[in-house]
Amino acid sequence: MSNVLLVDIGGTNIRYAVYDSGSPDIDNVHKTKFEIDVFDEMLKKIIDANNVDQLIISAAGPKIGNTISMTNKNFVLNSDMLKKKFNLKKCYLLNDWEAIAHSFDYVSKNIKFIKNGKKFNNQILFLGPGTGLGAALLIDNRIVVSTEIGNTVNTTQFLKKNFNFEIPENLMLEEIISGTGISNLYKFKTGMTLTAEEIFIKYLDNEQDSLEVINGFIKCLAQTLCDLSLTFLPGNGILLAGSLMRSLYTYIDTKEFKENFVGVKKGAHREILDMISIGIITKERTPLYGNLGFYNKFS
Repeated sequence: MSNVLLVDIGGTNIRYAVYDSGSPDIDNVHKTKFEIDVFDEMLKKIIDANNVDQLIISAAGPKIGNTISMTNKNFVLNSDMLKKKFNLKKCYLLNDWEAIAHSFDYVSKNIKFIKNGKKFNNQILFLGPGTGLGAALLIDNRIVVSTEIGNTVNTTQFLKKNFNFEIPENLMLEEIISGTGISNLYKFKTGMTLTAEEIFIKYLDNEQDSLEVINGFIKCLAQTLCDLSLTFLPGNGILLAGSLMRSLYTYIDTKEFKENFVGVKKGAHREILDMISIGIITKERTPLYGNLGFYNKFS
């Protein structure tokens, strides 16, 4: 048996679990603050205490070769260096959304659907508005194409039409479609700086500004998913992940969401959109389960 250390690094916290290769699931998930200065020391303690010989880390940032440069921290990970430093048998790095895409086997029974569809290929698009906006395409439950869609700017001019207040030019997509985006929109509308969670509480109290911001955000999300559907053709559906989407699920008007998703598309393109399902993953800790999914597929 091998002990595998599964690690997910976010901008604020690290979650990790030691997985026994003979176990059916992840037990004893730990969460601690991410501090760059003590990261190596923390990792060594966990590896030594648990006889770990394999390491899989997911982190937010583009992966080039064996290296990830995190987008929200001045921190670089390299799998070859980690493998050598900790005397490991194997070490893998995954982009956080690459990992989430590999979680499908563990989350497929924990999905609530906004829109049903009809499968026409083996491609699933995973997307999550969190601190930023992440997305990845899973093909044949094996190949993952990660993206940096959140840093694109070409569609934001169109999305600005969903709001009746002034929005700055040249915003990146994730500056609208994310939890941070909700905070941005509320500030553009009111001048007040609040977290997405605080705005959501106001939304539940029917506060007018938060209603406009969150309803506009949901419309923007549907329209963005339309464009991404015609880009990636996810014939096995779209799956939305993250705590923000789990919170919003109950309050989404599914009829209106479907109308905004299909928009004015006609003919074959409308038929494609009609067939694409859209669901929300209700299971938490998807990157860790994605690391485990990757291990089970490729170790």
